[in-house]
Amino acid sequence: MHPANPINGGKWGLMGGVFDPVHYGHLLLAESARQSSKLDGVLFLPNLNPPHRECKPTASFEDRLMMTRLAVEGNNFFVVSDLEKELASPGYTIAVVELLEQRYPRADWHLVLGADNISIFDSWYKPEELVGKVKIIVGNRPGYDKAFETSPWFEKVKRFDMPLIELAATDIRKAVKEGRSIRYMIPEEVRKFIGSRGLYR
Repeated sequence: MHPANPINGGKWGLMGGVFDPVHYGHLLLAESARQSSKLDGVLFLPNLNPPHRECKPTASFEDRLMMTRLAVEGNNFFVVSDLEKELASPGYTIAVVELLEQRYPRADWHLVLGADNISIFDSWYKPEELVGKVKIIVGNRPGYDKAFETSPWFEKVKRFDMPLIELAATDIRKAVKEGRSIRYMIPEEVRKFIGSRGLYR
């Protein structure tokens, strides 16, 4: 078990996301990053107000926070935080990192990204500053090699291998709306929570 303050130093992954809902693709990315970079743990940060318009969540922040907590329950290497409630809107990643640096000055932060994110990294707020503050580690994904090679950030990120899993929160929400099964796409407790709350219908 982690101590009461689980981020009191060490190497930590930072994984932000809308998590609408959180699914096995997110968890596999985090676990692969933890193992490949020998991280002490991964901090999950559900986005309160994502800067990108196409990422506007369907479920409430509290519901997405609870789903993420349910998803990582029992994994002592994963921690979920509602830290974004303390940020001004929108919740830029650079602001999150600066707050984490203040709160956990002894931690060495590694920003965990999926390969699809590197192709839009230029559109993030102050990407140059972000690269200067944290190490960026990116999960390999077939079909995104060219995005890496043509990206100006190619030499500044570290890639790690992970098993291929094609899951998208958009498809999961659509399946729920259409009454189709989402079993084995997301943790069972998350699936039950979605049903009990009537989310995405």
